[in-house]
Amino acid sequence: MKRLGITAAAVALGLAACTNDVAGPSASELVLAQESQLLVEREVSSTHDNYLGWLGRLLAELRNTDDPEARAFLEQARALREQAAAARAAGNFDEARRLYEEAFRAVLSAVIELHPDAPARTGALVDAAVARIKERLGDREAPRIRRILAHVEELRALAKAADSPVTALALNLRAIQILHRLVHHVRWVGEREHDRVADDEMQNTPV
Repeated sequence: MKRLGITAAAVALGLAACTNDVAGPSASELVLAQESQLLVEREVSSTHDNYLGWLGRLLAELRNTDDPEARAFLEQARALREQAAAARAAGNFDEARRLYEEAFRAVLSAVIELHPDAPARTGALVDAAVARIKERLGDREAPRIRRILAHVEELRALAKAADSPVTALALNLRAIQILHRLVHHVRWVGEREHDRVADDEMQNTPV
């Protein structure tokens, strides 16, 4: 991705310029968040080229699969998304959110049909990324990043304890999405909103 070529110095200048809220993250923590986000992208690229490319190839594979069970899950997902869109248009936002979540879980069921090891692989990816970020942070001051990492570790604990591979995969992907958008989460997302923002970003991806 193009952002991989951004230097820390350039990021520091840009982020310092937009840090006007004294109660918000410091410019130095935003730089650390940018460095950590790039590290996550590199971690993903070591096995998947890059995060967005991996998602794109996965969705393309799903659209073109001949696996009857995977196709059935995808048809279910499309029907649920249509229902969700209708609910949203009618102003029933809670029902729309529920239906979009069900549609996303149907897509993940199709993923697991084609790749049964997807929960384990994505979990290992999250664990490796968190470990690398912690190593990079060392003892430097980064309270917001550390809180987000603690939350990601909570998601991993829930994934490991989940009684459903679909739930485990959903939690792992939520964690990856948060780490992949770490700067946004540090800068703009409230502490109780990380899951909702990550889920909305993933669930709005068309299949």
